[in-house]
Amino acid sequence: MDKTAHLVFYPLMKLPGPFDIHRVIEAEGAFRPPGFIFPDATPEVFAACKVASDPRLYNADTDRLVMSFHSIVVRTERNNILVDTCVGNDKNRPELPEWHLLNGPYLKDLEATGTPAEAIDYVLCTHLHADHVGWNTRLVDGRWVPTFPNAKYIMARKEVEYWEQVRNNNDEEANHRSWDDSVQPIIDANQAVLVDDQYEIETGVQLVPAPGHTPGNVMLSVDNGKERAFIIGDTMHHPVQVEHPEWSSRFCWDSAISRKTRYKFLETMADSGTYVLPAHFATPTAARIFSTAEGFDFEMMDT
Repeated sequence: MDKTAHLVFYPLMKLPGPFDIHRVIEAEGAFRPPGFIFPDATPEVFAACKVASDPRLYNADTDRLVMSFHSIVVRTERNNILVDTCVGNDKNRPELPEWHLLNGPYLKDLEATGTPAEAIDYVLCTHLHADHVGWNTRLVDGRWVPTFPNAKYIMARKEVEYWEQVRNNNDEEANHRSWDDSVQPIIDANQAVLVDDQYEIETGVQLVPAPGHTPGNVMLSVDNGKERAFIIGDTMHHPVQVEHPEWSSRFCWDSAISRKTRYKFLETMADSGTYVLPAHFATPTAARIFSTAEGFDFEMMDT
């Protein structure tokens, strides 16, 4: 395992878009070389990309993509919604040193947004990879218990059924053991709500299917009638995929379906003014998509 990544803890930040949106950052920094994340990213092609000259997005000294691991909090007039829950503290991930037995200030940072754990009404897992479900639970007296005691944990039915099958049909632990320590305890606590992939949490806040990265991967559309944002999880991992939508990550369940979903999404977002809020775009995270003669371009949006 590559131990040369340089992830550090960052404070929370506010994001543009409808309602009141904040990012709670578990870690951010130079993570992996482009070709590790995207097998099709040859050095020659990557060097010609816009992101290659942007130090916010690529560390040329170490040849590593700058990436973030964060949650997104959406506060509407009715609900506090937490989208994706990062890696989590105390999780046993020996294959991934950057994730192994973390002890970070995530819950304090979440509380600083005005939404302590007890105030979260919904947790949405866009998919069930280990870096999106970790803070679903916390370790209390040797047991994994729900971190958000008053929340309903929204999970796409297709996603849960897929990973449950993986867990039951393999001797190895599913998703770096995250099913057992971060998903099954939520199901056992009767806080999981399995939904169709177009489920509406409230008016203007609706799931949108985005298969490919995983079978049941979803995005969240948030629209207050004035502004719109898409919280897209891992539908895109890095802004370089705006320039090269054909590049699926090595972590995608089906690279062809992921590619098709990404092209469709970019075509829908282009020139619409919609804020795009992915799970791993580094600071400032929010982007807008534009069409070009060659394909697509992006602008990173500061608050």
